[in-house]
Amino acid sequence: MSKLGRKAYYWLRALTKRMPAPSGEVAVDVVIPVVAKDLKILPLSLQALRRNVNHNIAGIYIVANGEDGIVPEFCRENGVTFVEERSVLGYGPNDINLLIGSEKRDRSGWLFQQLLKLSGAIGQSDYFITIDADHILLRPHTFVTRDDKSVFYQSCEHHQPYFDNMKRLVGRNPDCRLSYVSHKMVFNRDNLKSLREEIERKNPGKTWDRAIIDSVDRNQVSGFSEFELYGNFTDKSRKILLPTLNHHLSYASLGTLNDMTARYGGMYRSITFPDYKS
Repeated sequence: MSKLGRKAYYWLRALTKRMPAPSGEVAVDVVIPVVAKDLKILPLSLQALRRNVNHNIAGIYIVANGEDGIVPEFCRENGVTFVEERSVLGYGPNDINLLIGSEKRDRSGWLFQQLLKLSGAIGQSDYFITIDADHILLRPHTFVTRDDKSVFYQSCEHHQPYFDNMKRLVGRNPDCRLSYVSHKMVFNRDNLKSLREEIERKNPGKTWDRAIIDSVDRNQVSGFSEFELYGNFTDKSRKILLPTLNHHLSYASLGTLNDMTARYGGMYRSITFPDYKS
């Protein structure tokens, strides 16, 4: 992250006093792509969602490969809806064949879960939230305001290949110095449809998903971000930006939601348990 970006983030953090009031009329869906290893922490994520999303949750959809039966059984036990991943786009991650660099590192699943979100094909509400399975909300979060604006939570992350891809894919530059990559995002289905249409206009002869797959730099381990693309596509008049105030922890720090909220909730809005800290 550049010095200017860090400065912008800390100014935003300092100036943010209150969470915006949520729309009382909007119900949201929650869409979470997972693999089996995510089930260790997913129950905590679900508990936190049900406690700390300031909207009625119409449905929670877990998207995964269900061949071994583990994820479908988890969904039945936890009162959420299982979606077989191949049913969404008509293909699975193995069909993408995204191999990166001379080592041919397979990033097909990483890109596939982003395409699942951008499809807008899961759930029925006008708005849906996507969230990483290892991301725990500690405080109440608004995602849609009373005047129908989307709330985006921003971080200090800066990964230039994301912006290079965005420029290549749709000819857009980032609209601010902060990042929309923050483990969660709210999508409006109509706005998302407009984004897919723009991708297809800027890439004649290709479907939106094929255009994205073809746009990824095969020399970059992480060469595309659905969050950067959608956040920057959304008109400034239709969004509110807040600092994510997220903290990364190792699995050794896992506890109950009440314990973690008491310990970390005063300083942070959320915590995340990334693989590299496990």
